[in-house]
Amino acid sequence: MSSGDLDFGTDDLAFQMSFLIDTDLLSMLERKNAPAKAVRWIQDHEAEIFLSVVSFAELQFGVDRAPATHKPALVKWLMETKRKFLPVTEDLSEAVLVRWKELLLDLRKRNRTMTCEDSLIAATALHCGHTVATHNTRHFDPAGVPV
Repeated sequence: MSSGDLDFGTDDLAFQMSFLIDTDLLSMLERKNAPAKAVRWIQDHEAEIFLSVVSFAELQFGVDRAPATHKPALVKWLMETKRKFLPVTEDLSEAVLVRWKELLLDLRKRNRTMTCEDSLIAATALHCGHTVATHNTRHFDPAGVPV
């Protein structure tokens, strides 16, 4: 078949973008006055959204240390959020952790650092082909992950 016989219509070349939501963006949604732009973006991209188990661990850590007056509402919100996003939660598989170790080696060679949590989220995104959705883009710059 020659290139003249190929049909390059948009349906044939459809590209599905996927986003790995960083903890900062996810935590914004808990606020009573969550930024409308963030809420709308999440709603508009719900079919392309993934979360990392790392974000749930970070959120649980925060909930465990929240003031008693806020804790019940935070616990409820976190349980509902976990339930909603369970089917699209990326685990720290062996392959992701190998990618993480490769990222750490690359960072060390370039004399760069990242927090443990951000580097794990970046490695997950790199391994799975996701773009990181975050308000803290500078946190992910060292990893070279799309943001």
